Amino acid sequence: MSQYEITYIVRPLLEDPQVDEVASHFSEVAKQNGGEDIGAERMGKRRLAYEIQKVREGHYVCMKFKGASACADEVMRQMRLHENILRALVVRV
Repeated sequence: MSQYEITYIVRPLLEDPQVDEVASHFSEVAKQNGGEDIGAERMGKRRLAYEIQKVREGHYVCMKFKGASACADEVMRQMRLHENILRALVVRV
């Protein structure tokens, strides 16, 4: 099992409770696929360096967990399909 860190950007139109729901959804996806020690930290709403899908800012969230590479792949796949995620980056720590 490896330690993974996924940083993702959520659309700025969502309010704080909705961002928390999105974060808990992806924590649950990681848990269902064998992830352990899952923690999500909100980094706040920040301005983007460049426009993504005509959006200039977004809510940053950093999620850390332990799991197999298949778990990280599935979380990233779900993030690509989710309409409120602008970008996501996974790093093996």
